Amino acid sequence: MTDPDGAAAPRPPRRRWRRALAVLLVAAGLGAGGLVGAEHYARAQVDRTVRTALPGLSADAAITTDGVLLPQLLRRELKTLSIRADDLVLAADRDPDGAAGAGGAGSGRAAGAGLEALELTNVTVSLTGVGTRDPYQAGLVHAEATIGFDELERIIAAASPAAPDLTITPNTLGSATEPGRVTASATVLGADASVVFEPAVTEAGGLELTAVAVSVLGMDIDVDSSGPLESADDSAGADDVGSFSAAAALAFFGLEEPKLEIGPEVLPDGVKLSQVYIGRDGAHLTLSGTDVALADW
Repeated sequence: MTDPDGAAAPRPPRRRWRRALAVLLVAAGLGAGGLVGAEHYARAQVDRTVRTALPGLSADAAITTDGVLLPQLLRRELKTLSIRADDLVLAADRDPDGAAGAGGAGSGRAAGAGLEALELTNVTVSLTGVGTRDPYQAGLVHAEATIGFDELERIIAAASPAAPDLTITPNTLGSATEPGRVTASATVLGADASVVFEPAVTEAGGLELTAVAVSVLGMDIDVDSSGPLESADDSAGADDVGSFSAAAALAFFGLEEPKLEIGPEVLPDGVKLSQVYIGRDGAHLTLSGTDVALADW
């Protein structure tokens, strides 16, 4: 279109506005796409970092965070971090100055002292206020996991190398209010034998297994764990058969005392056991802690 003098008429302002709007929309789309890509990259980095910090985490682990991640990374702290995995292997703390067991120098024998690692199954971990730099400190930790019966067998074997091969099965299923019990079965002098253990949480936040009953050589014996057991040499005679029988029966299982403990040396610093009960697949644990470094796991 031309004016009477033959000059080209200027384009209507509306066309220029539409073009500018299109450019802005394209730029916004590219910017949003870049942010989405950066968010995905950040989540992949968090996943990779957690797996590096927890080398005992099984490959199937699902690692998730809440909210948009980029602003949290700028603050160098994640609001929350959740981990679900079939398995988590915790390496034992081999610090010679550390406690010998869940109760330190308590009366029970420290099962943890002979363990190099502890395998947990059906693991769920929730962490709050997680630092994004090594050692990846978490303000709060809540975890639920299971120690399988085969792992319990390994724990007892580590505490009592002289014990016969044990097969552990549930004796009484527990709940949030009742611990339940397990039966450890073996062959002693060619005959079936068993010892019943009851789990508990120690004052220090460790796991304690207490032998409460033994069946060996055709005798069923209740074990009184409130005090030290007398040995055969210390017994007064036939009238004192209760104490003698309990001590002698436990000796068949390589146990000098009725209590076994596993504690801080196989748990991350700052993490304690708060609940334990026997389920169909093992000992179900609830653990909690504050100011816990993921790098220590």
